[in-house]
Order: sequence, then C-alpha cells, then structure tokens
Amino acid sequence: MELNFCLAEEFEGTDSLAALTEKTAAAVRAVFQESFPRECYNVIVANAQLVRLLNRDFRQVDAVTDVLSFPLGQEGDRVTGEIYICWPRVESQAREYGHSREREFCFLLVHGILHLLGYDHGEEPNPKMRALEEKILESINLGRVELGGQNPAR
Repeated sequence: MELNFCLAEEFEGTDSLAALTEKTAAAVRAVFQESFPRECYNVIVANAQLVRLLNRDFRQVDAVTDVLSFPLGQEGDRVTGEIYICWPRVESQAREYGHSREREFCFLLVHGILHLLGYDHGEEPNPKMRALEEKILESINLGRVELGGQNPAR
C-alpha cells in the first residue's frame, strides 16, 4: 500500500502530516501483512468548503464531514482511491475528544483507508473496524489516552 500526501491549501499545524501519513501506511501494511500491495491512495487535506461540495455531489449530503473516501480507477490503474480529510474538522474534533490533531488526523486517515479496503459501518461504529483503527493507531503511539480517568469517545 502506498499513500500520496497532498495539501489542497496551506493550513497551520500540518508540518508533520506527510511523515505521519508514511508512518500510518507502514502500520497498515504491518497489520494487514501486505495484503493490499497494489493499493495506492491519494490523501488530500482539504478545507471545509471542498469537503462539503464533495459530500454534496457524491453522497447527496449537503454538509461538512470529517473524512471522505472514494475508490478510483480500474484494475491496473496506479491510483486506486482518494481520501479527503477536512482539516478544520481535525482541529475541532481533536479539541472535542481531548487529544492531539495528529491523533485525530491519523484516526481519520485509517478510517478512510479501511473504507477503501471494504470495511463499512452504519450510524454506529463497526466494532471490528474500530478495533483495527485502534490497533493501527497504537502501533504508531497514537492510541487512546485516558484523560481524567475517562477514555475519549474515540
């Protein structure tokens, strides 16, 4: 699996994201033991307006969301998917859940990757998907941290 990192525009606090993207790709490869060698995803960090437009146009939901995943191409194409991560939502959700922007970014990245690999959920989190997310995040030292005796919601 390969991840290509891209900023749709410059955002404050994103300096470490390219390295985190590579670290996350390595962790996903380790967990799945190279089960998806041909997968190549573009990871785009975007503003709320772009994410809202994509969500409206492709999911018929006229609202900002935190992450969108789109399978692309056909057999033999180099890029097989795109993951759009909304940076303003990364920042607000990190504050809401009481953890770092880096953890929130990687959580959303892993969540998007798992969707492209065929994992899905309805309104409630998929327990198997959530367990994989946490396993991958823990392997890069971004697992859940107890704050004041409570675990964050994710």
